[in-house]
Amino acid sequence: MNGTPSTAQALAGSLDWTGRSGRVALLLSSVALFSAVLVSSRLAAIVAFPLVGGLLLINLGQLRRRVRDVGWRGGWVWATQVPLLGIIVQIVLLFRASAAQVHSAEPPVLRKLGFALAVGVALLFVARGFLFAPFWLPAGSMKPALMPGDAVFAGPRFVVPMHGDVVVFRHPVNGTDFIKRVIALEGDTVELRDGVVILNGAALSQEDAPDFVEPNVRSWPSVSYPRCANAPTALGADCIKSTVMETLPNGRSYPVLDLGEMPTDNTGPFTVPEGHMFVLGDNRDNSLDSRMAQTVGGVGFVPLDNLHGRVAWIAFSLTGDMSRLLKTVP
Repeated sequence: MNGTPSTAQALAGSLDWTGRSGRVALLLSSVALFSAVLVSSRLAAIVAFPLVGGLLLINLGQLRRRVRDVGWRGGWVWATQVPLLGIIVQIVLLFRASAAQVHSAEPPVLRKLGFALAVGVALLFVARGFLFAPFWLPAGSMKPALMPGDAVFAGPRFVVPMHGDVVVFRHPVNGTDFIKRVIALEGDTVELRDGVVILNGAALSQEDAPDFVEPNVRSWPSVSYPRCANAPTALGADCIKSTVMETLPNGRSYPVLDLGEMPTDNTGPFTVPEGHMFVLGDNRDNSLDSRMAQTVGGVGFVPLDNLHGRVAWIAFSLTGDMSRLLKTVP
């Protein structure tokens, strides 16, 4: 199995953790899994998640066989699933030469247990796909609750959102995934006056909070520099935004950033039609949301049918910021 495998051999080998596998088989399974993840957002859930779950199982099998092939102990296969560390380990496995000798085989019960665990991981991924789906943020319209690079799970799809929920949805026109906060639901009337949200005739409470400060740098995966209330700001200097804690009538509170007077500080009134929601970004002066018409890049009223689900916590940050790990979303 150290030569170039056929597709059938690679697939069969993935389901048998007792053998060895070369670099080509691992590379093929990793490329297939990565490609499926990239296109999964454009496929129906009933197709996307079984596809990705099955390829995840195949990739785990190839990783286990490759770990054996380089002479490492079997536990290293689980290190490949740890964010950031896993990437490094998999790169090493792709370049490391095969070992002349390998560790003795694990007892059959442990081998079966490991394979069962891998199957469980794949099945859990598939099952969660129908209830929860993974997303990540490339931009900063939801700062400071969500930062660029945050990876989140949204779901379940069939639950109607409440005021204040952070939700993931498809743009009504171009189908792009957006993450915003629900401010108004069907039948509600909403407008903004001098940056204050007026919901059903009553202004939302806004209490002053400490300024939000971040470095004026273009940090990955964002492609732009942050906008600052204290502009012009030198590269690398503190970029400051005023912050208020906004509170909805149901008691939900969250921080909202402010850059000063903007044209979008006065919009509406809007009455949300049946089966739709009105959403805003927490980084309110740097957000394309329901205040803007769909014809100019905004999202307008969002159909509930476009909802992927609610976001309750952050899984991890693609930037490697460990302070974001399992952080609750206000």
